[in-house]
Amino acid sequence: MSRKKKKVNLYAQQKLQAVQHKKQFMERLRRICMLIGDGESLFDLLPAYIRDTLYEVRNITLKIRVEKGTKITKRFVKILYGHVEQEMKSKMMDLMIAGAVKQVNLAEYHQLIYPLEIILANCPEFTGKEKFNAFYLNWQERNKKFYQELICVIHNACYTYCDLSKRALYTYTFEVERTRILHDNKYYDGKGYHIITLGLYPLDVRYVTIDGNRRPVVQVGEIIHNQNTSELRPTTVPLKRLRPKDPDGRRKIPVYVQQHAVDRIMQRAYCVFPGSVPSLIDKAFLDKRKIIREGNNRYLVECYSFEIKIGYFVGMFIDGIFVILTFLLLTHSGTPEGRKLAELTGLQRDDISFLAIDDLKTLINSDLMSDERITQIFIDAGCESILDMNFQLNVYGDYPWLQDETKQNSELSKLIAEYIQQGDTDEEYFENE
Repeated sequence: MSRKKKKVNLYAQQKLQAVQHKKQFMERLRRICMLIGDGESLFDLLPAYIRDTLYEVRNITLKIRVEKGTKITKRFVKILYGHVEQEMKSKMMDLMIAGAVKQVNLAEYHQLIYPLEIILANCPEFTGKEKFNAFYLNWQERNKKFYQELICVIHNACYTYCDLSKRALYTYTFEVERTRILHDNKYYDGKGYHIITLGLYPLDVRYVTIDGNRRPVVQVGEIIHNQNTSELRPTTVPLKRLRPKDPDGRRKIPVYVQQHAVDRIMQRAYCVFPGSVPSLIDKAFLDKRKIIREGNNRYLVECYSFEIKIGYFVGMFIDGIFVILTFLLLTHSGTPEGRKLAELTGLQRDDISFLAIDDLKTLINSDLMSDERITQIFIDAGCESILDMNFQLNVYGDYPWLQDETKQNSELSKLIAEYIQQGDTDEEYFENE
């Protein structure tokens, strides 16, 4: 006969969890007090009622809401929350204690330091309170810095996940909500909640004719936040940079992008987050990178990532706007460097694709710099920036998101050399070298 399962007392279980949670909080508070006390356990100086009040008014968490009527999924909210939470655990800030460098992460500041400094600045005197003087002396300045850092984390999270394919950019508002606690017939601020409210800023969408087909293109820009208001700073290019002799050259032309280009940037430049796409485009025009005009209405705009040239945005001037059609890696046959590379090696477009020389991950995960002859060819073609990335990844471990074992090719230099030997220009090139 099977034994019946013992009935779980949920109330007792919850009570036990609450006790354990409070114990963990006090252990963390003790550690923080040890830090600000320069090794002295200031925790023991805090009266019991202050410790209990700290636990009651602790800033438990951030809350993320969605603006009413906005279509943002619960799944995305969960992803964004995880991103913000992780950033708060990794981002450090100084406690501004004179004569000492003491740091905590934003999460600890949010849950422990912030409520502690508020209480110490407003509570009655107690024995040993003067030992906290160096800590809470600069609490207002420190608190201001914390909010700046917190807003920066939220801004970067929304910026990271903005997606041009959704034809909208994420916006946010930020506010503080507190519960109220009644103690000795007086109300005090209780648990604090920092509320992030997500919204969407719709981007302008136009339809233009490209290669005889009517296609949608989306405006590119950056969301600027100011005192809980959001507005778009459009990415623009002066007309004189496209048409130097145009009498209306001072006019700023808005930049738009088609979905094909977004896909190619993600694929070829290996952007980890979709927010990298508008960032790369915006920076190319904001930093006034070189624009090369090819033919009547084809433009190549230099694209840099971490100050290293990786390729070009290909665009056209259509119906009063500049439209980005696609993205080409530096070694692609459609770029000046790619054409020079083909000239020096004899490699044709299909050869470049087969060897994946137009693939950023393949190039920087390869043995590209192991053969001096091949290295010199890339330098002569103007592709030394790709070699720089290859060197920095393999020697210093930079660009870890581009590290890919499936793309590692220890024989790429050998394969390129074999292709060259099959051509007509290889011996002449190497003899001249």
